[in-house]
Amino acid sequence: MQTKIIMVAALSLLLNSCGGGGETSNPPPSSSNNGRLLLLDPTRSNAETPISGLQYLSAGNVSGADGSFTAPSSNLLLHLGSNTQLSVIGKTSLTQHDMAAALCSGNADLSACTYHVRKNLERFFLSLDSDRNPSNGIQLGANANSLNLAWNVSPDQFENVLAQQLSVYGQTPAALFQPSLGINSEAPQAEQNSISSPIPFADIFRVARPLREYSCKDVVYDENGWATTPPSTTCIIRTFLLDSAVQGQVPNGRYTVLYEGNGKLEYSGYAKMVSNTPGRDEIDITLPVKLDSVPTNNRIGVKIVSGTVKNIRIVMPGGICEGKPFTRVDSAANCPAGQYRSFEDTLRTDRNAIVFNPSYLNFLKDFRVVRMMNLMEASPSYLTCAQTEPGKTNSFIRDADGNLIFDQTCLVQEFRWDQRSKLADAVWGASGNIARLERYGRGVPIEVQVELANQLNAHPWFNIPHNASETYIREFARYVEAHLKPGLKAHVEYSNETWNGIFWAYRYVLKKGEELGSPTDAWRGANFYAKQASKVFQIWEDEFGGTQRLIRLLGTYQNDANRTERMLAYSDTRQYVDAIATGGYFYACWRNDDPKLPACNDGNKIPQPLVNATSVDAIFAAIDNPSDPFGLEGLKNQFTKQAAVAQKYGKALYAYEGGQHLTIGGEIAADRRQKMIDLLHAANRDPRMGERYQRLLEAWKAAGGQTFMLFSVPHTFSQYGSFGIKESLNQPRSSAPKYDAAMKFQESQGTCWWSGC
Repeated sequence: MQTKIIMVAALSLLLNSCGGGGETSNPPPSSSNNGRLLLLDPTRSNAETPISGLQYLSAGNVSGADGSFTAPSSNLLLHLGSNTQLSVIGKTSLTQHDMAAALCSGNADLSACTYHVRKNLERFFLSLDSDRNPSNGIQLGANANSLNLAWNVSPDQFENVLAQQLSVYGQTPAALFQPSLGINSEAPQAEQNSISSPIPFADIFRVARPLREYSCKDVVYDENGWATTPPSTTCIIRTFLLDSAVQGQVPNGRYTVLYEGNGKLEYSGYAKMVSNTPGRDEIDITLPVKLDSVPTNNRIGVKIVSGTVKNIRIVMPGGICEGKPFTRVDSAANCPAGQYRSFEDTLRTDRNAIVFNPSYLNFLKDFRVVRMMNLMEASPSYLTCAQTEPGKTNSFIRDADGNLIFDQTCLVQEFRWDQRSKLADAVWGASGNIARLERYGRGVPIEVQVELANQLNAHPWFNIPHNASETYIREFARYVEAHLKPGLKAHVEYSNETWNGIFWAYRYVLKKGEELGSPTDAWRGANFYAKQASKVFQIWEDEFGGTQRLIRLLGTYQNDANRTERMLAYSDTRQYVDAIATGGYFYACWRNDDPKLPACNDGNKIPQPLVNATSVDAIFAAIDNPSDPFGLEGLKNQFTKQAAVAQKYGKALYAYEGGQHLTIGGEIAADRRQKMIDLLHAANRDPRMGERYQRLLEAWKAAGGQTFMLFSVPHTFSQYGSFGIKESLNQPRSSAPKYDAAMKFQESQGTCWWSGC
């Protein structure tokens, strides 16, 4: 048993709790107070679990092995840590609900306070159980009363503080649920400088812009993207990273820069040089509370000022304790003896070591499945093969009618295994300034994706590129089979949204489907998709030697159950599919006069389309309108139809993406555009959005759905949408209603609600 209990130097809670606050359904005798302290264990369907070793009254009084206590009066004084003395009215059975009610007595937001405190008490007791086995009772060690914790804080904040203090004992906070939801990843770096994405790695240079993006055209690069020619008075070699990042995106502090070569580096923006020696610099990085009005000030600049340099690493301060990758610690003093693993030491020894940002892992650990699609850069824009003016990535050539001209050879080209991203690459990903064809399929390497799943103990969801060669498909499957933890299942989906005209895959399946002789464009694409998905699944089955470790997912359009049935009925597709993967988005009609959307054009049913909204209230009214085909009620109908098809064919129902989809959905007056963007952002920050997410997830469960993949990991809101489930990795639940709702849903479920999970 682990009997060490933490000595804490952290947040404190100053309480003046005098009497009352708890339930009194079992009143004690007036002259004495006998009862039991119990945890209703959220990890075991609220099983009554005795709490032993908790100090009450004065030193020497601790609850017994069965949680029993004896006090001389009806008031019981509990010692929760070093300075929280909680007076409650004793009961025959005293639980965390009673303690939370007493701690929150008189709080202005009683509901939020009691929920936070109850969850934090549950994590406290489960984490400090000496053998981490609540089935035989909670057994607190003798030093439990030395803890100094704040109770009425967001559960994730409480967990983070507790994690820091447990690290020295080689322990981690206990989980309150087994994850049942999934989450979509984002690209390793955002296309737009105005969007700040989560930083996945302890080496933040991995998501710097490619050197060739901001350097002069005469520079020569090696196969990994490092400059092999030095700078000159007329030739600058530089890059940028952490565009538009604010405090909380990565830790402020002293970063170490490691590099090879005879050159020197210079830093600007958020970074200031502290010291430099050959091959090693120290820089201070300080992110601002809010962005500067000058966009070029909102980033870190790295410039090669002389010579040649390669294998640059910009390493976060600190490290982790061995085997505890979810918590960053400052030094060896925060770990048991000999268990500190410095980021700098690890990355100095091996530049290609896969070292994740602990905050990134800590966020993802609360999800059952991680969809790698964006992290892989596996779903490129339809503009990828549109012809452009020479040397101008975003200047497109059009025909006399104003239509884009597509390179037909480009449209049907294969993506080869040797074109994939590699561990040795200088950086992973790129901005929109790099040609789409050069970015496609080159997110993080497969080694990183599999290691991410293994460290999280989460099932990975891979999207095989629409034009992947057979060798690519087979080698990908072979690597996953050999390196993915045995207890994890590879979720495999061919491409992404091939029905959606904004993606290259849409045009690809239409073109390739011509040889199938389908009568219409819609069925031509759907039939080829079904055929190619079956081929992909057969290759994976062959490499895995069966399907026991596979979930084979057939993607479909949420509003078209006929398409789903058509694909399952095509040839022998149904033999190779385990689950249907539909979308799960809600929004509202943008206009009520669009001839392409007749369901939106009844002014009586759609009195105020989204484009006319002038308040957040109006946005929620549109979402909640039961007559809106795209609102929450409309989405429920879509779930029902997709579930019926899945059931007919004996397949599970998954959601590959889902959540709100409030974006500028069409034309809008120029003077209203920014106001509308601001309204949509405000709606996503409104507590009512959390309520809609709760309703969404309950509706999904009621329809018979299984894994629901939320879209997506934290990133900043922008003119393109508000898709981050929160706005930064370290934003607390209390100010992130979508994330809070997802966590509350999982907390209420305890584990998956379907069999075979």
